[in-house]
Amino acid sequence: YIDADKYGMQGVIIPLEDLMRQYAPNLTALLDERDGWQYITASDGHVYSFPHVGSQGASNPYFWINQKWMNNLNLKEPTSYEELYDVLKAFKEQDANGNGDPNDEIPLFCNTFCNPLMLMQYQSFPYSAWEKLGIIDGKLAYVPATEEYKEFLAFVTRLYQDGLMDPNSFTQPHEQQAPTGQSGDVLGSFFDAGAFLTVGRDRDEDYIALTPWDDCLQLSPGISKGGAAITDACEHPEVVVAWLDTFYTEEGGRLAWMGVEGETYQYNSDGEWEWILGNGHGDDISTVRASSTIQGAQTHPSVEPEAWSTQMSPSIDPDEAYLGQQARKVWAHGVVPLPNLVFTEEQNAELSVIKTDIDSYITEYMAKVATGETTLEDSWDEYIETLKAMGMDRMFEIYQEVYDAAIAK
Repeated sequence: YIDADKYGMQGVIIPLEDLMRQYAPNLTALLDERDGWQYITASDGHVYSFPHVGSQGASNPYFWINQKWMNNLNLKEPTSYEELYDVLKAFKEQDANGNGDPNDEIPLFCNTFCNPLMLMQYQSFPYSAWEKLGIIDGKLAYVPATEEYKEFLAFVTRLYQDGLMDPNSFTQPHEQQAPTGQSGDVLGSFFDAGAFLTVGRDRDEDYIALTPWDDCLQLSPGISKGGAAITDACEHPEVVVAWLDTFYTEEGGRLAWMGVEGETYQYNSDGEWEWILGNGHGDDISTVRASSTIQGAQTHPSVEPEAWSTQMSPSIDPDEAYLGQQARKVWAHGVVPLPNLVFTEEQNAELSVIKTDIDSYITEYMAKVATGETTLEDSWDEYIETLKAMGMDRMFEIYQEVYDAAIAK
């Protein structure tokens, strides 16, 4: 979508907002209902691409915790950082997996991609992980420079120094997570998009997605631009717009996501839908989806049909169905923490340099404090001064300017 906006501003891709309002009534209604125009509008005020319109899902990997172990130890699902500490400590000390070896449990597994910063999503204020911005006491704040973050670092340090985190949490690659999780019943908690991705499909239902403690978990708005664009060489863009609009209905969404009823999917006697295999479109689900739908990992111009998750038969993929059930539980406690922040090309260029360096330093500092290379109290002031020297104040000035402009609309 960045390229679409860039080429749009150069005149290669045409503006679409007026065409959408005139020839795409279904999409227009969706965007009006969800206040979604802000998520597809470029910094010059024009719309250059069609969006993917999905559900308001989680923006980050879920935090999965071992319900089987909690049952073994008669523990309840934690509802605070302190209760989480107590549960993880019990996992470490009380032979949670019941195999007679009290030393083979890893209470919390982290890696260089899914690091302890992801526990910030359980803070009691809206927090946006990408920008590391939060709304604290009604004001925009750069969270890594706040007292709230200092307290969080103290919590992470306790976890690490009390042996509740894998000792390699700050150095091991993400690729190590699944082999560890599937080596045996050894993980108490971890971050991932689905538990089965880490522990395999035979044990994923041993885990639950930790319920947010406040209604502040970061949700994505469910609207992503970049699904389709129209160049200035198109002679009849209104026809293309009207055609693409058909994918923004329930029927069109099913066509985009599930294919043709009776050919690629069907409804069973329980009113649930399931894939049709071996009917000329593929002998397995992946092949059917690849050959006969436009839904996939990339952004595509369509709306997610309600039937996709609410009427999906568990027989299609029990693990996917379980993930959906856990996800909806978590989403019920979520918010979209910030309005859409639209940066100019110049602001993006400036931020990319400052933010990259600062993000690396924040992760490095957390590791040093947690592992005891430095102490939080002795180094905090120097940490803040280093952030300022790296351009934190200028970065936040840009964030504040763009945020103020967004909420003023």
